[in-house]
Amino acid sequence: METRAKIETRIEMAEARFIMPLLYPERAPLSAAMWEAAGEPVTYDVAVANEFAPVEKGVLWGKEWGTAWFRFSGEIPAAWKGKTVVALVDLSFEDEEGFGREGLVWKDGKPVIAVSRYRSAIPVEFGKSVDFYVEAAANPVVEWHWPYGKAPVDPEQRLFRLKEACLAVADPEAFAFLMDFRVLRETMLELPIEGTRRARLMRGLDQACRKMEVGSSAWLPEARAILKPLLAAKNGDTVHRITATGHAHIDTAWCWPLRETIRKCARTFSTALSYMERYPDYRFSCSQPVQYLWMKALYPSIFEGIKKAVKRGQWEPIGSMWVEPDCNVPSGESLVRQLIHGKAFFEREFGVETEDLWLPDVFGYSAALPQILQKAGVDRFLTQKISWNDTNQFPHHTFMWEGIDGTQIFSHFPPVDTYNARVWAKELTRAERQFAQKDQASHSLMPFGYGDGGGGPSIEMIERIRRFENLEGMPSVEMGTVRGFFDAAEAEIEEPPVWSGELYLELHRGTYTSQSHNKRMNRRCELLLRDAEFFDAVTSLLAPGELVETDPAPERVIWDVDGHGPEKENSPTAKTLDRAWKLLLLNQFHDILPGSSIGRVYDDSRRDYEVIEKIALTVREAGLQRLLQPTAGSHVAFNTLAHDRAEVVELPDGKLAYVQVPACGYATVAETSDVPEAVQLKEISGGWELSNGLIDVKIATDGTLKSVTDLQTGREFLAGTGNELHLLRDYPNRWSAWDIEASAMEDYEVVGQGATGKVVEQQPLRVVLEFDRSFGTSTMTQRIVMRAGTSRLDFETFVDWKERNKALKVSFPLSIRSDHALFEIQSGNVRRPVHRNTSWDAARFEVSMQRWLDLSESDCGAALLNDGIFGCDVLGGRVRLTLLKGAGAPDPNADIGQHRWTFSLFPHAGAGVEGGVVEAAAELNTPLLVREGTMSESSACWLSANKPGVTLEAFKRAEDGDGVVARWLESYGREVKVDLSRTLPIDGLQETDLLERINTDGDNGESIVLRPFDIRTFRS
Repeated sequence: METRAKIETRIEMAEARFIMPLLYPERAPLSAAMWEAAGEPVTYDVAVANEFAPVEKGVLWGKEWGTAWFRFSGEIPAAWKGKTVVALVDLSFEDEEGFGREGLVWKDGKPVIAVSRYRSAIPVEFGKSVDFYVEAAANPVVEWHWPYGKAPVDPEQRLFRLKEACLAVADPEAFAFLMDFRVLRETMLELPIEGTRRARLMRGLDQACRKMEVGSSAWLPEARAILKPLLAAKNGDTVHRITATGHAHIDTAWCWPLRETIRKCARTFSTALSYMERYPDYRFSCSQPVQYLWMKALYPSIFEGIKKAVKRGQWEPIGSMWVEPDCNVPSGESLVRQLIHGKAFFEREFGVETEDLWLPDVFGYSAALPQILQKAGVDRFLTQKISWNDTNQFPHHTFMWEGIDGTQIFSHFPPVDTYNARVWAKELTRAERQFAQKDQASHSLMPFGYGDGGGGPSIEMIERIRRFENLEGMPSVEMGTVRGFFDAAEAEIEEPPVWSGELYLELHRGTYTSQSHNKRMNRRCELLLRDAEFFDAVTSLLAPGELVETDPAPERVIWDVDGHGPEKENSPTAKTLDRAWKLLLLNQFHDILPGSSIGRVYDDSRRDYEVIEKIALTVREAGLQRLLQPTAGSHVAFNTLAHDRAEVVELPDGKLAYVQVPACGYATVAETSDVPEAVQLKEISGGWELSNGLIDVKIATDGTLKSVTDLQTGREFLAGTGNELHLLRDYPNRWSAWDIEASAMEDYEVVGQGATGKVVEQQPLRVVLEFDRSFGTSTMTQRIVMRAGTSRLDFETFVDWKERNKALKVSFPLSIRSDHALFEIQSGNVRRPVHRNTSWDAARFEVSMQRWLDLSESDCGAALLNDGIFGCDVLGGRVRLTLLKGAGAPDPNADIGQHRWTFSLFPHAGAGVEGGVVEAAAELNTPLLVREGTMSESSACWLSANKPGVTLEAFKRAEDGDGVVARWLESYGREVKVDLSRTLPIDGLQETDLLERINTDGDNGESIVLRPFDIRTFRS
C-alpha cells in the first residue's frame, strides 16, 4: 500500500507533467513588427501612423517607463477549422500581474483586452487574417520593501524581450479538466487529514492521475468522469456563504505615475468587458469616478462598453468618492467633496446613486466619517486594511461603526483578508474560519481579481467560482454585487456589534509624515479653495459677475481632463474651481498624499498643486478686488472665519497694525487706542526673555525653551526643555515610507544644540528671534515670534533636509497632568490615552491629527498648533510633532530638499477646547487678508453664529449654480442652541444633506440646535 504522502506527490506532479501540455497542443508562427515611442505614451492613431520594423521572437524592447508598439499578423492554418484558436503573446511578464510589463491589444482601432501574466491568450476568429497591435508598457518593478534601491538604469537600455508570439489551438476540454483538478486538489488539502471527504477526494484524484498519458489527450474524458461525482457533492444548510464580486484594485498612483494608471484602467476595463461577453453571470465592481472619467475622455469605446454593462447589471459602480482617498490627512470638507463629486459623477453618467464607501486599502479611518457618509446618502462601509494590524486583532467583521457624533454605519471587513482574492480554496476556508460573527451570521464578501496594479479577475478565477458554488467541504461561493451582498448581510444579522470611535490602523504610521511637502500643500490648497469659494459666493450676492473669465492655469496634463457637470458649462469661475477641487481630490489618493509612491508621482503632484494654487489665488483675489473700492493708503482686513478676531497684521509696506475684525466680514485698518500690552524683550543669562502681559517665555541661545509661564496665574507650562529637536533612527522592518517602528520612538539623539540666535525684529506689536540650527548634513532656520495680544508663540521653521533613514521630531515636555490628550480630526476631535496601559494604548505610539492637539487639566492646558504637520506622539506630558521622515523606498529621494511650516505653542486657561484652541488653530491656518482700498462701511459681519465653537466649514455657490450654500460645524463636542445670522442678501435658507439636496423636514438655517460635532448644511 502506498503512503498518503506518495499519493499526494503524484497528484501534485500531474498538473505540470500531463495536463499543462494539453492546453495549447498546436502552434503556428505570427509575424511581428515593432515601433517604439520616443518618450511619453502616444495615442493609437499616432502610433500606427509610424513605420514598424520587422522583428523576431527574442527581440529586446522597452526603455524604462517607455512604450513599444507591436504589430502581429498571420494566417490561421486551414486544418484548424472548427477549433478554438488564440494568439499567445509574452512580453517577459513578471510573476505578479500588474507589476511590470503589461500590454493592451488593439483591433480595428479599438482597445479590446489586456495581455499580461495571467491572460496571454488573445481570442482570434477563424476565417479571418490575424492582424492586431499590442501597446506594450515597459514598466519596471519598483522595490518598496527592505532592502531597497537599485543601480541606476541606463535610459537607453532596452530591458525586456518578446518571449512568445504565435497562434495556438486552445483545448477547452483540457482547460476544464485543469480547473476541476485544481479545485478538488486544493479542497482536499484544506480538509482534515483523517476526514472522509479528504480521503475520497484523494482516491478520486489518484484514480484520475492513473489514467493520464504523456503526449495524448485521449484519457481526458475518462479522467474527467472520475472527478464529476466529487464535484457534484453538495454542502449542508449551515455552510458559510461567500459573495464573490469581480474587482481590480487599481492604485491611482503608486509604483507607477498617473499617466500609467490611465493605461492600467484601459487594460483592466477592456478585459472585464471582454469576459462579460463570455460569462453572462460575471459581475465586476469598480470604484473611483476619476478613472471612469479618464475612460470617457481618452478611451470612449471602453466607456460606452461600461455604460452598457451597467445597464445590464454586470458592471457595478461602487465607492461614492472621487478616488479612494487617505482618511488621515484630508480635511473634513475634502471628504465631503470626495462624496459630492464622486456620487454626482455616477448619478450623471450611469443614473446610479451609490450607497457604499469602498476603501479596502486606506491607512486608518477618521471617526468623523460615519456622519459625513450618512449625510451624503451612504450607509454602508467596507475596508479590509484593519486586518493588517501589527499588535491587536480587530474583533469584528460585520458590525456597526459609530462615529464621534453617534452616527452608526453598517460595516463589513471581508474575513478573506484580501481585496485581491484568487479564489483559492485556502482563501475560502480562511474566510469561514476567521469570520468573527459566525454565531450571528453566515455571509461574507470576497473581492476577487488581480489588484493594486490592476488586472482584475482571470478566466480561471471565474471558472473556480462556478465549481465552488456548492462543493462539499468548502464554503458556498456565488457571483454577486456589493449592493446585493450588503442587502443580504444587513437582513441576516439582527443585533450587530458596535465599534465606537476611530478605526486606527496599527501599521503605516509613517504615512502621516512621509513626503511632507505634499501634505503641507494639500492643507494650503484646501484653505485657499475655501477662501476662494467664500469670496466667490459673497461677490455673487454683493457684486454679481464672473470672477474668472479665462482659465488662469491653462496648461494641462493627460490626467487633468474636464470632469465638471453640465451645470458648470456657463460659468467660467465654477469650471475653474471645479477643476481645482478635482485635482486636489485626485492627489488625496491613498498612495499619493500619504507619501508612499515613487518619485515620479511627486513630480506630478507638485505640478498639480501649482495649478490648484494659481486657480484659488486668482479667484480669491478677483473677489476681493470686486468688493474693494481703490483708495491709496487705506487698508481693509478680511476675516473668513466664523468668530471675531483681534490680531496683529502686517500691511503691504511692512508696517504692523492691530485690528479687530468681525466674524465672516471685514474691518478698516485704523489706529486705535485699544491696543494690547506691548511685547517686551530683554537679554538674560544664556538667552532672552519675552513677555506680552499674557505669557512670559525664556529662550536659550540655541532656540530651545526654558520656561513658559502664564502671567495671570503664575503657572509654568514646561516640565523640561521645549522646542528640542529629536533625530530618530528610522529603519522600519518592512516598508520604509509607510512605517515608523515603536523601537524608533526612544531611539533618538538630541540635535541642534550649540546654535546661536539673534534678534531680527523688535517692535511693540511683534518681536522675532532667529536661530540657525544644524544636524547631520541638514540645516534649520527657525524664527520664534511673539505678538501682542495673544498667548500663541509661533515657530516659523525652515529646514533643508538631507537625511536618510532618520525622522525628525520637535519635543515640548509639558507640566500638564492628564491621562488623555485631545486631537483634532476632521469635523471634530477625539481623545486618545497618553499612557501605554493596554496593548491597544501601546499600539497608538504615533498618531495623526489635523490642526491641533491639546493636553489639559481641569482649569488650564497647552496646545500645539500647526499649518501642515500631521504626525505626532504624546507620552505622559511629553508632546512631539513629527516634522520629517527620510524614507528610502519607494522614493529613495523622498523629502530631500527645503521645507517650511509654522507650529505654535498655545498655553490657555480652561480645559481643552474651552481655552480657544479651535479658534487659535484656525487663525494660524487662515490669516486675516489685508488689502489696499476701502469698503462702503468701516466694518461688517456677513455671517455669524452667536455661540463659540460653531465654525463655518464652507460658504460657496451651490453645485448646481442655483444659490449659495453654508456648511456649519459644532466643533467643541457639546449640544448647543445657536442663532445663525446674516447680513448678505440671502432670501431664505433650507437645510440640505451634504449633497445639497433639500431636506423638507430640516431647519431654516437661523435658530437651530446642534448636537456634538453636528455638521449642518443650508442653501438659499
